[in-house]
Amino acid sequence: MIDARDTLAAQPGALADASFSPQETALIQGRLMLLLERQMRLQTQGDSASLPAEEAEELLESVVFTLRFHLEANGLPTRTMLTAELAALFAQAQKTLFGCVAETETLYQTACRTVRLWGSRSLRDTISAIGDDLPFYDARLYAHRPVGEIDYQLCLPVPETLLGIEYLHEYLRRLLTENELLARLSPTRVQALLKRACPEYRQLLQNLYEPVAANVVGLSLLGGGETLLEITGIQAERIAAQLTALPTAEARARLRTAACEACQRLSLTDAFSIDYCGKTAEALYPRIVAAPGSAAGAFAVC
Repeated sequence: MIDARDTLAAQPGALADASFSPQETALIQGRLMLLLERQMRLQTQGDSASLPAEEAEELLESVVFTLRFHLEANGLPTRTMLTAELAALFAQAQKTLFGCVAETETLYQTACRTVRLWGSRSLRDTISAIGDDLPFYDARLYAHRPVGEIDYQLCLPVPETLLGIEYLHEYLRRLLTENELLARLSPTRVQALLKRACPEYRQLLQNLYEPVAANVVGLSLLGGGETLLEITGIQAERIAAQLTALPTAEARARLRTAACEACQRLSLTDAFSIDYCGKTAEALYPRIVAAPGSAAGAFAVC
């Protein structure tokens, strides 16, 4: 068993910042101890002395996550904790976090209504697992813990630095962005493309957006016709020749421009969707120019 002082001693850098002096770090740790003691009493209904060390450390991690989330969400420096009344700051931080929980629940309901599974087992299981776990997410005491068992791989993964509901919020945001592109295209053509890209995509941890976005960008480079989703081997070679004739930076910029133009033609006008497609397009460059004939592997050719 452990008390708050022991936990802080075990994690001396819990809220350390490179700009803090040793004295400032000690001050924050001392103020943090009061928050941790309160959280321990909440968790144990007053009997904090009986709390195992591992649980106390998790409570501390949750407190740190909640404070950092609030500060970053509001553009506040970490040094705010040196001057603010920490209990009041933590109460504000929890409100900010609860707001993120509400937004995430809305995103999840939107995903349930709009995301097409395309027969993908991992996507189906991931959405189901999130729904099973989200109602039990404890933002008060264990805010840093993951929500749901997420197997489905995004085209652009969520940074591992994000935790708890923050991670899930960003995951769902990206999932809905990917779905928006697929929803603007013929289901029959999307299905045919996915089968060309990976015949066993339904059983594998296969992202659905990436092969579709690749062909959309490729057709944009060729002048349009993105909704057709079909690129021949000869067309793939033309794309490779077009890009290899340019300096690397210019070729990457051309891919981004093609993605932006494709999004405009598909009525995907929000900045996040355009940037997401642009980053996906730019990531194609090494695959397209790796070796003669490699462009055919970058696109689902027919």
